[in-house]
Amino acid sequence: MGFALSSCKRKVEVELAEYTPLSKSVEEFSAAAQWAYEIEADRLSKKIDSFEAVSKSVPLSPLVVAALEGGAPMASVYPALDGFGSLDTSSMQGELLEIVKTFCLDMLEYSQSAADYEKYQAALKAQKKSASSQAPSGEDSSAPEENVPQKDSSKIDAAFASESIFSLAMFLADSSAAGVLKSFVIGRPFVGEELIEVPVRWTGQKQILHTKLYPVQAGESWKIQQIEIYKSEANDGNVKTDGN
Repeated sequence: MGFALSSCKRKVEVELAEYTPLSKSVEEFSAAAQWAYEIEADRLSKKIDSFEAVSKSVPLSPLVVAALEGGAPMASVYPALDGFGSLDTSSMQGELLEIVKTFCLDMLEYSQSAADYEKYQAALKAQKKSASSQAPSGEDSSAPEENVPQKDSSKIDAAFASESIFSLAMFLADSSAAGVLKSFVIGRPFVGEELIEVPVRWTGQKQILHTKLYPVQAGESWKIQQIEIYKSEANDGNVKTDGN
């Protein structure tokens, strides 16, 4: 009987010797871990006894602090369009934003005038053909008209850098498939150290065009260096990507 008790006692002593306290494991793990740099280490311990907007004679109670936070200006919220993105243009100010807006507005005007010009030319051609078949041989029945539509691109040309005007010519040719451009929206730009990319979505009679404008600073003013169509949406919802 004594032998059995002695055997159990030794077994318990061995198990207790191999047991490692949880606190010791945590200490070893903590000592070996590589911790990140602590940001604002004194944030919780720092004593804040005054605010700029509150007199020092006013005791800082939890209610006062809550009132201050409630009156703080909230971050601006900007609308967004599905498939296009945010319309936040706050990172573009002054002449940069102005040149983008001016170009877009002038582009709408040009698109309408170009359509009127083409329509007029087609009607004039049909009229001349009909008149020539009825007039005596050698007689020209056409007469000069007033208020003839003009296809003048001088305004949008002026917004472009002279060395990259070919990019505008390509855009005018490719965007004609969208019909007359009726409106536009400017999206949130990407502003890098060497590149500014401004998304613009145009709504035309036949298609919606997604484009990117690349403005550059030319001396003291801004110019558009390039414009490309990267996606178009037909009225039936079909999407076509473009690599211009």
